[in-house]
Amino acid sequence: MPVNVGHDVNARFRTAQALWQDGQVEPARLLLEDILARQPGHADAATLLAKLLQSQGLLERASEVTAASCRHLGLDADTTLRCAQFIRQSQRQQLAAQLCEEAIARGNATGDLHALAGNIYRELGEFDAARRHFLAALDANVNLDMWFVPGALAATQRYAAVDHPDVERLIAHFHNVQGSPRARAASGFGLAKVYDDVGEYARAVDVLREANALVRRDQPWSRDSWGTWVATRERSGREHDPGPRLQTVAEWTPIFVVGLPRSGTTLTAVQLARHDGVRDRGELPHIPYIADRLEASGRARDPEALREAARLYAAHLRQDDAPASWYVDNNQMNFRHLDLIARLFPRARVIHCVRNRRDTALSVWSQYFANSACAFANDLDDIAAFCAGHDRLMQHWKNTLDLPIHTVAYEEMVEHGEAVSERLRAFLGLPDKAGARERPVPGQVITSASMWQARQPVYRSSIGRWRAYAPFMPELERLFPDDNGSASRSVA
Repeated sequence: MPVNVGHDVNARFRTAQALWQDGQVEPARLLLEDILARQPGHADAATLLAKLLQSQGLLERASEVTAASCRHLGLDADTTLRCAQFIRQSQRQQLAAQLCEEAIARGNATGDLHALAGNIYRELGEFDAARRHFLAALDANVNLDMWFVPGALAATQRYAAVDHPDVERLIAHFHNVQGSPRARAASGFGLAKVYDDVGEYARAVDVLREANALVRRDQPWSRDSWGTWVATRERSGREHDPGPRLQTVAEWTPIFVVGLPRSGTTLTAVQLARHDGVRDRGELPHIPYIADRLEASGRARDPEALREAARLYAAHLRQDDAPASWYVDNNQMNFRHLDLIARLFPRARVIHCVRNRRDTALSVWSQYFANSACAFANDLDDIAAFCAGHDRLMQHWKNTLDLPIHTVAYEEMVEHGEAVSERLRAFLGLPDKAGARERPVPGQVITSASMWQARQPVYRSSIGRWRAYAPFMPELERLFPDDNGSASRSVA
């Protein structure tokens, strides 16, 4: 009898697979849930159900299914690693961290599992826990070409001196020619951060030049291709009507925080999330994905395709946790697709973050970006070209789109935070500041490059930071305008 039951369950699982592949989502979901109710340890059914739920934006439920399956399977290291990574990708870092801790407590610890736990805790802002796991990963001889632990370790604290034990690790790995270029570069960026912390700017620049060169050889970027893409977007907007706009009725408002990397987008999102009724979803990848798919299919102006795209994005923005009235997507690169956003969401509001261009360029060049969309970040001339394209596009959108855009200057946010927050509140229609929290939301996940800075008290030392580097980086004054008046641009 057990053999027949097993055959029956496997046959039903194959049926569920066929339903899923045929686009029959609801029947597939019901069948998979029934299989798991009868056989909770069916790993393949749990995996498929989790993927199905994730694709529908039901990330809470998908994470719960995955965690339950992992526990049924005994929390072995490989299964926990796979399940925790899926849950992390579903933006449920607290559950992912809990799963890692349960596996480690059972004696199933590996260097990989400790490294993953360190990354998860860093995204949660629990930097002491992140350090504990990163050090355990190093003790377990984790593969540094797969897990860039030394560089991540450097991003968990500020350093007061270069005799810290982390520095020796960073130097050794950065100069280890047996390591992969990207892994060595990540350690170089971490080492440069230490030098920046202690004020040794010349040494920081020397390391950054080498680290950026390592990444640039592995991930080139084309200024000509970027310039052509921007020109095409401008020309398309001038030669054609903006296209159909969906006339949807919604009780919630999407907020898109855009701008150049390191211009204050994460800080703005964190500030917004302190208001009741606002949910920060971090840097969602869906708008660029939707834009690419619509363009590739030639359906960028097809009303039915736009409705389907809006449904897909809304599901991943709203998800299946407690409902909110405002949802924040702070993928700063969405500035490239504001025309699509205007068509999809009539209620959308855009916050455009700006910052002194030299400070921005220095911060971008000093940061390790794994995302290929930021491949321009490893060359100062490329950064200048990307900034110029950003400026052209933003001016084009402001001239041509019927889309509310409010500009926030980083410098003014630091120096006149209450006034900036009040203008933002009025622009978005948020409740008055009495409903805002004094501190960031507990457990708020930040996955951007600013995960450390955005959790620190707002400080003025980041304003004019480029001046300390100017003697060692003449490119800053040569390539980037002196726009110290950027704070004055904080207008709707």
